[in-house]
Amino acid sequence: MPTSKLLTLVLVVQPQRVLLGLKKRGFGVGRWNGFGGKVQSGETIEEAAKRELQEESTLTVDTLDKIGQIKFEFVGETEILDVHIFRVESYQGDPKETEGKKYRSLDHQ
Repeated sequence: MPTSKLLTLVLVVQPQRVLLGLKKRGFGVGRWNGFGGKVQSGETIEEAAKRELQEESTLTVDTLDKIGQIKFEFVGETEILDVHIFRVESYQGDPKETEGKKYRSLDHQ
């Protein structure tokens, strides 16, 4: 029977820019991505998303806009990854490199 892992992903987007983090360790090391991770016991999905964003970028937010949810599994694995995706346009603080990620702000159209 497959198991399920509850995860979050936060995309920090501003007009013509997106903030991404380069994973420095663990799953996805060496890849650019949004900010997020596992939902801990006793946490809501939104609380986890805010915590992960703060831990990985030092940014804090009051509100998140949920924009999607995807469930998938890797070939040969039995664990279902259940990812809740949020968009943030307004935040407090300046992004800083952390132990787990360094960041980069990219222009987009």
